[in-house]
Amino acid sequence: MRFFQFVPLLLALALCLAGGIAHAKADPVEQYTEAVITGDVAALEKLLAPNFWYIGSNGHIRDKAHFIEEIKDKKLVVDRMTLSNIRETKVGETRLLTANGVFHGTSEMPRPQGLMRYTMVLGDNKGTEQVVLFQATPVISTPECKDGNCKIK
Repeated sequence: MRFFQFVPLLLALALCLAGGIAHAKADPVEQYTEAVITGDVAALEKLLAPNFWYIGSNGHIRDKAHFIEEIKDKKLVVDRMTLSNIRETKVGETRLLTANGVFHGTSEMPRPQGLMRYTMVLGDNKGTEQVVLFQATPVISTPECKDGNCKIK
């Protein structure tokens, strides 16, 4: 009989948890990384600001249309892109992130791979946070500084 007393409580708890999960706000940084790796053009269309710039590890720059075109046409295929040691600062509704991590992929134009320093700018566009800039810069490690985070702890 006690079991039947707990059923409504368990159902209420399950609904509360499910509601919380359903309304959890996804992080645009994680969404961007996932969309680039999976080649999800529809997600990139939403995530990238109209004035988006991509600066690849070879220093070449792309606007939103050309970056998405490269992903769509598989001229840029990213196998691995990790972001770690993320540092964030905010100015008004604009977020600036720096991170380091690993990049591996293939593209028509040669580009450095391996350890990278990433810079990402996210801005508020009518209530939606979108990626405005993404830049990947190769990191040359040294015996004293393996990951490029030597002076900042």
